[in-house]
Amino acid sequence: MAGLAGCSFGTLGTDETDEVTPAPRPVQSPTEASDSGTETPTDTDDPPRPEDPTTVVELATGPRTYALSSPGLHTDDGARIGLWFDRTATDSHPATLRGWLQNGNEFENTFRIEWIPGVGRTHSRQPSGYDHEARLHLAPTENNELAVEVPSLGRTEEGYWRVDDVGPWMPETHRLDPGDWVQLEYALVGEPGQSGRPTGTYEFRGRDESLSISVWDTRNPGPETESRFAGRSLPPFPGDGGVQWFHEADKTTPAFVRPTAERVQLDAQVGFEMVNNSHERLQCGHWDLYKLVDGEWFHIAPTGHTADCRILVPGGREQWGLRAFNRQAVGCGTGDCHCDGLTQGYLGGGEYAVVAGYGHTTTESGALVELIGGRAAVTPTDSVSTARDGDTVTVTTDRHDGERPADATFSLTHADSASERIIAEQVMTSGRFATYEGGLRNALPFLTDDVSRVVVKTDEQAVDGVLGYDSDSRRFEFRGQAYKVDRGRSTG
Repeated sequence: MAGLAGCSFGTLGTDETDEVTPAPRPVQSPTEASDSGTETPTDTDDPPRPEDPTTVVELATGPRTYALSSPGLHTDDGARIGLWFDRTATDSHPATLRGWLQNGNEFENTFRIEWIPGVGRTHSRQPSGYDHEARLHLAPTENNELAVEVPSLGRTEEGYWRVDDVGPWMPETHRLDPGDWVQLEYALVGEPGQSGRPTGTYEFRGRDESLSISVWDTRNPGPETESRFAGRSLPPFPGDGGVQWFHEADKTTPAFVRPTAERVQLDAQVGFEMVNNSHERLQCGHWDLYKLVDGEWFHIAPTGHTADCRILVPGGREQWGLRAFNRQAVGCGTGDCHCDGLTQGYLGGGEYAVVAGYGHTTTESGALVELIGGRAAVTPTDSVSTARDGDTVTVTTDRHDGERPADATFSLTHADSASERIIAEQVMTSGRFATYEGGLRNALPFLTDDVSRVVVKTDEQAVDGVLGYDSDSRRFEFRGQAYKVDRGRSTG
């Protein structure tokens, strides 16, 4: 079996944690981030802060929007930082961030200011795709109580604010009594020699935390390239609220899923990035894989999600990877291979959709990808044994072991009609959340022309995966043939 070359795709997100819910696609309405209001103290000891800190501003000096990744953070040594936009950039002044640094410990502490992002770590990294003169800087103002130098500012020919000289402007350390705080204020400006204002994500990286500023074109927040599926019409998608498809997005679309490729040969890895260039927080962001067959959508994986509702803040990006194999998936977990996302075996050639539960005016966003390869094989799990008695074949799996979950059986026969259709990719689903693992794949290959009934000895969990928890019988169509499956009695 062929391996998967070049399996890294950055640092990808994952939906898998210990607590799961059987609901495959949780739906909740997105909430909007509000502008800052009047600063009010949280209590007598804490510094004042807006009830709804402003994290997104549109510049009046050019077609750019700034989005701050978070209005606050904590460091491992007990520093509490609040930071938010106080005003946007105009011809008279640059965009300004205000906030504070507080000692959250119950003892005096000396903080390494130089390592705190957005406080002493005031020079960003360059966004992806740029190699010089493309940084943003948090230049302290006269209202910054930590600043050791206040730099002079100017404007470029395009009208964007920049700093005349790059620091250092902040102290290396600062000591605070328990609960004490100092006021912070910064102008968000570009490099001394920078022209324009490149779009992208500018990261201020500290020792144990990071802060970032996302910049996009206010007029054209959407994708810059056209999809190979442009103009493609798709059947209605399951669920309510619709999907913002990448191939239907244009330059004005503020939120979308962007694939690294739209047509690949199995076995392959494809990366997907959810981009939120809107002013809203988007939720709940779990990822799903579907296949389009004969004008119908079939959900492939995962069959469940963790119970948490994930948020994508304005300007946020989330990456997810699909490692797709035509037969058994190759494991990943050594060296520099990033395995977050979904690794899925037994995927046949065809058109698939990767859909994220983030949407702007829709509940979800998604992208099509065509996988090139043969049809998916349906094979039993390893270590099954078979016995034949006339036209009945009995299949025993290693889950039928006398332990918990209790042993159980189901039988598969041909039928005259069916109420649903399933596809090979669903039958062969495996992994942590797989419903059918050890189930139908251990029955279908053995129901041949000279066999009228297959009995599978397995456990209750596998039988529930085939029939559901509250059903004893099920009819389905698979590859043009109708089948009936019936629950047997527990044998343990």
